[in-house]
Amino acid sequence: MARRGGYEIGLAKYIIKTPLTVVGFVSMYIFGGSIFAGLAGVEHLFTSQSVTEAVLIYFLTEALPPTTVGEVLAQVVAGTVTAGFLWYWNTAV
Repeated sequence: MARRGGYEIGLAKYIIKTPLTVVGFVSMYIFGGSIFAGLAGVEHLFTSQSVTEAVLIYFLTEALPPTTVGEVLAQVVAGTVTAGFLWYWNTAV
């Protein structure tokens, strides 16, 4: 039987410590980028007149890598929090 609160402590450690390693930072950067790219792609599909227009707009505006430190950190935070909660929900719940 798991220790009381063990998974919650593990979730906090996962979210805090994962981006502090080089491999964790890069992994969460890529994962967060794929989350943002997927959301942007879905948004363009629903707001454009055609699929071709949506794909063209997406690749010209959203598929480029982030250019500011804030955008990079936002991707890492989004990836880390999402991955942490996915781990928690798949193991503790």
